[in-house]
Amino acid sequence: MPIDRPGVYEIPAEDYHADNFLPEPSLSASIAKLLVTPGATPMHARHECPRLNPDYEPKELEKFDLGAAAHALLLDPGKFAIIDAADWRTKAAKDERDGARMRGLIPILTHQWESITQMVLAAREQLDAHQDGPMFTDGTPEATIIWLEDGVYCRARLDWRPKKSRIFPDYKSTAASADPDLWSRTMYGMGADMQAAFYLRGIRALNLCDRPEFRFVVQENFKPYALSVIGLMPGALELADRQVARAIEIWRECRRANRWPGYPTRTCWIDVPEYHEARIMAREIREHEETQAGSRRISDGV
Repeated sequence: MPIDRPGVYEIPAEDYHADNFLPEPSLSASIAKLLVTPGATPMHARHECPRLNPDYEPKELEKFDLGAAAHALLLDPGKFAIIDAADWRTKAAKDERDGARMRGLIPILTHQWESITQMVLAAREQLDAHQDGPMFTDGTPEATIIWLEDGVYCRARLDWRPKKSRIFPDYKSTAASADPDLWSRTMYGMGADMQAAFYLRGIRALNLCDRPEFRFVVQENFKPYALSVIGLMPGALELADRQVARAIEIWRECRRANRWPGYPTRTCWIDVPEYHEARIMAREIREHEETQAGSRRISDGV
């Protein structure tokens, strides 16, 4: 489905991730992170772009992911096909699985379904009791938004577009803790702060909501499936938005010049970090003290 103008669209997940519906390659939040995050470069960003990397291969994950399945069930219960089989080893199970995928459904084994429904039920109960009220209940799941920033096509796939609420929730599952203080470290490590700023830019650009707010709904993927709702303070959002603006600028320049640099092309000289030097000195002092103590024992005839 070719698209040549900003707006809100219903696009299959496969097409969205393939980035095959716009006149030119578009910038997503995940690519934006690679352009400005330490440990990545424009070279890495280009490698992850399906339309810029001729050797790009989509990631196919056969392993069951409880969090990803709960995410899908929470947003759209009609997406699933429950397969009555113990595993995918038999031909019959494989045929049912492949048939479900061809119909656009997510195949799930019967014993997996119980865990998914328990996790989603726990999420619903906790969100119903939350001060921001129920989420993922009145709106549209997985809407794709397209907008232009100074000639750069940007795209985002909203978990949920609410009909009345100003809160745009985004569901995250974790195998660690959903405690807000602890998950904040995970948030910055995965660049989720930039995701929030990026999505809000798109929401505002399309005038989808007056004074939109973004929330992360973070749920543990183990019993009792505890959940927290996390938002970013204005200062954190402002800093993340500056990062997004920088990523858009880098993307524009790389596209214009068709040049995607990696790490520096000069030798980088590294000095001893203070923590490393302190650790070595502490060990040397300890070893010296132990040697001195041993010498005293010998001189005392012990």
